[in-house]
Amino acid sequence: MLKERIDYLCKKKEITRKDLVEGLVTQAHFANILAERYPLPEDLAEQIAERLGVSKVYLERTAADDLETLQRAEQIFERLSMQASSIPEQEVNDLPDRDDTLTIELTTALMKATYFQQLNDHDAYNYLHQSYLNFYLDKFGRPDDILLPIPLLKALLFYKIQHFRSKHQYYDVLHQVERWIALLQTGSETWLTAQHIRMEAYVHTKQFEEAKKTFEQIMKQVYEQRWFHRLSGLYIIYSGYCFSMKFIQESLTALSMAEAHLVYAEHQSDMLSVIMNNRIMMLTMTEQLEQAEAEILRFEAMVDHQSEETKQNMWPVLLIYRCEIALATKDWASVINHIEQLNTLTLHQDQQMAVTFYESQIALSQGQSELFIEKALVCLPYFESIHQSTRLSILYEALAVVSEDQRRYKEAAQYYRKLVYLLRTY
Repeated sequence: MLKERIDYLCKKKEITRKDLVEGLVTQAHFANILAERYPLPEDLAEQIAERLGVSKVYLERTAADDLETLQRAEQIFERLSMQASSIPEQEVNDLPDRDDTLTIELTTALMKATYFQQLNDHDAYNYLHQSYLNFYLDKFGRPDDILLPIPLLKALLFYKIQHFRSKHQYYDVLHQVERWIALLQTGSETWLTAQHIRMEAYVHTKQFEEAKKTFEQIMKQVYEQRWFHRLSGLYIIYSGYCFSMKFIQESLTALSMAEAHLVYAEHQSDMLSVIMNNRIMMLTMTEQLEQAEAEILRFEAMVDHQSEETKQNMWPVLLIYRCEIALATKDWASVINHIEQLNTLTLHQDQQMAVTFYESQIALSQGQSELFIEKALVCLPYFESIHQSTRLSILYEALAVVSEDQRRYKEAAQYYRKLVYLLRTY
């Protein structure tokens, strides 16, 4: 670990390793020290530390793995592996970014990154990577067989899992979560979180039998441990499983069970928002539009009782729900009206891409082929990156038909191939 820390500090100081040890020790001997063939002498540590602008202890304690170090790293991992919305942001910000031991320092950085990612705080997430994490991820993040202290390895695996979840790369999620579970105490809260993620990955990879087994295993543990605060989240995941199996009524019933158990949940408002979002989307996708409209009205009534900040955050979400219903009924006037309102608001990337998708469909309905293609090609890469199959199937089919009408047969064939692959896969 000393080698990686020295290399990181040299990069920050913009000096080479040769310049660092000039006049102090030969490069060959220093390479042997970094390879842990020889110990780092105290006087050399002091001189190198001075050149790097750090304390001598910051170099000497780099690879420390004593009990206290491991316990502190484990505490940071356990605390920040909880649901992000349950952890005050100030508490996370107050965690020191630097520690004499690399185990604690890197564990903290990895767990902060997963926290910021879950909160969609892209600025904090990107800054942490650019200023620190990218270097160490290049050293420790790529191989799967690297030997690291257990708390640090847990944090690294959790980071990878959340990264792959954000990219909808669920086969990679499964691979990493299996490694993660092997390091966790069976029956612990973190183990239960891992089982939730495992079930989610099974659903997305259409391993439905394994998903069902995992659900039953989690449910058994929840009742044995009397962790009723987990029931709402569990039923939400089970609802997704049922919807994937096309058990529509059972999926909606599972959401009702999730809502009924909110009394035990620690963060009821956050959980209720997820339940209502899923229910609205399921009802819309299955063309139960009157029920979807009723749920939107119910959601709006709830939002009206929230703070102004919450109202501003939720208004784009509610408008997108209404766009989906209007699109399903081909009520283009309503879609245009909702888009005009959305374009006056601050939107995150997913919402902006949704607006572009709606604009593409409006152009298509009006026979504006070139405008449709322009808008479609803006949002298509984003939906491909997150594997949004519903949007992709609509775009691929329309792009194929329009390309064929314009006698661009090569492009039409390309989109038809993508559509066929998508339908086979999903």
